[in-house]
Amino acid sequence: MIAQREETIGHREDQIIESDALINQRNIVIEFLQEQVQDLTLELDDANAYIEFLQVLLMPPYVPNQPEGNGEEDPEEIEGVSSLDSEHEGLEPEVQSKDLSLGSESSVGNLDDF
Repeated sequence: MIAQREETIGHREDQIIESDALINQRNIVIEFLQEQVQDLTLELDDANAYIEFLQVLLMPPYVPNQPEGNGEEDPEEIEGVSSLDSEHEGLEPEVQSKDLSLGSESSVGNLDDF
């Protein structure tokens, strides 16, 4: 009976040693994962700060509310094009030069050039 108890005690001691080794391995893995979580949290904070920076940078300037008309949007006007131009659709003036910036400033807005 004493020999049987000693055998049981020896077996339990082996189980305790194995459990301690397993606990130590798991603690090492937990510490490693905690370090990874901390690193990832810092990276996430940096990424969120960068996103906020880009949102502020790309945010359109504040435009005060304009009174609404009949709910229809006004057609977008193109600078230098009037509603009269639509009468002559398809009849575009021929351009002498490929680079329009070569004309003199005195001829800017002068319709006689066409």
